[in-house]
Amino acid sequence: MKIVHVIHTFPPHSRAGSENYVEALVDQQRRRHEVSVFHRIADSERPEFEALEAFHGEIPVVTVNRTFGDMTCFRDTYVSRPIEAVFEAFLERERPDVVHFHHVTCLSTTCVQAAHRRRIPVIFTLHDFWLICPRGQLVRSDETLCEQHTDVDCVRCMAYQLRIRGGHDRKKALWKRHAGLRGLRFARRVQRWLASRRFADQTQALAEIRARVEHMRELFESVDHFISPSAFLRDQFIESGLAAEKISVLDNGFDTTPWRGVAAARVRSAGEPLRCVYLGTWIPTKGVHVLLEAFRELDPEKAVLDVHGYAVPYEGREHYEGELRSLAEGAANIRLGERYTPAQVPQLLAEADVLVVPSVWYENSPLTLHEAFLAGLPVIASDHGGLREFVQHEVNGLRFKPGSVRALRAAITRLIDEPELLGRLRARRTHVMSIDDHAQALDAIYAAATPASAGVSAGSVRS
Repeated sequence: MKIVHVIHTFPPHSRAGSENYVEALVDQQRRRHEVSVFHRIADSERPEFEALEAFHGEIPVVTVNRTFGDMTCFRDTYVSRPIEAVFEAFLERERPDVVHFHHVTCLSTTCVQAAHRRRIPVIFTLHDFWLICPRGQLVRSDETLCEQHTDVDCVRCMAYQLRIRGGHDRKKALWKRHAGLRGLRFARRVQRWLASRRFADQTQALAEIRARVEHMRELFESVDHFISPSAFLRDQFIESGLAAEKISVLDNGFDTTPWRGVAAARVRSAGEPLRCVYLGTWIPTKGVHVLLEAFRELDPEKAVLDVHGYAVPYEGREHYEGELRSLAEGAANIRLGERYTPAQVPQLLAEADVLVVPSVWYENSPLTLHEAFLAGLPVIASDHGGLREFVQHEVNGLRFKPGSVRALRAAITRLIDEPELLGRLRARRTHVMSIDDHAQALDAIYAAATPASAGVSAGSVRS
């Protein structure tokens, strides 16, 4: 079978969860199939929309360059006819048997329709909420959870892209001024106040948001089957209009080979501080600041924290890394590490007692959480979204009220004060799907989406 994976970015350009997962999946699928990857890069030194063929290791990839220099309206944030044309040419040349989408942000949603027009089976794995939330994480611009929303709420969150009230530059200036003079909490109150006010051109902005909603529902019809790694995310999409029979739950798969001998490698001795670890990107919705604030009040002789990862751009919080470094300054029990590769994760976890996942957003199925289970580590996690499905309270970890510094500190303190609880949590083995079993499950999904006798070869254009 000839398979094409489409994703917004890919190693070595980026190494977040979805990119690492796709890399591992492709490596596994290449044992039985012909597989390639189509993804976007952003290089200001290259021509806009230039497509180049290359290899990532032994994986054939095609990159398309997009820096958004062409953007003139809100629709351009999710539809790009030039990207679609590049993808059409790619499909004409490759003629795959199935196209597996993972993310089309920064590419073009119309790539999905392009594959559908050619009667190529289309599978779409959902890694976040971007198809139903322009911000991708169901988090408002003031960084509060968007538990229930209307189109008007989306207008206020996306005002900077809709070019309302001075747009992005005005918002950045307001944030910098208020956060710098009166602190982060006051800046957030200002954001909420501005978001509650009616503004000029709201009627037009509302029409643009509703056009996006309708466009995404049309995209739903062009996908043969959706895959969600968590039941929570699946339910959110069904509530947003996706037919229940078109989406199934299949958790991500993992290469278990590097984890042999890692489980329970560390034994905490009496009197030794509890070693906590965070792995992942440093953005506000990951709650890294919540974790650092919780640790600042803990005795360094009782608990230490290693924070590994790196900061990535986040609208409205361009100086987030600086905020984290300020929080860590003077705290003897907090160590901010650096970037790491997937190959380093087993060792990083083997040196810890517990992984902390303090995400403010709902999360889906974080790779680091499953990697902790592979390493035999319990997890302290926010009590919502997909995290609630995987972390069973007092069974394989502890859950705490999302965003609460006090609740997170209490969970950490429990493990310090109750060493027998830590031992009990570590003794619980949590099953993690292997990448081989995962790839075989995908084969069945691909086969179900492929007509037994279509009478038309893959890649041919539907009339």
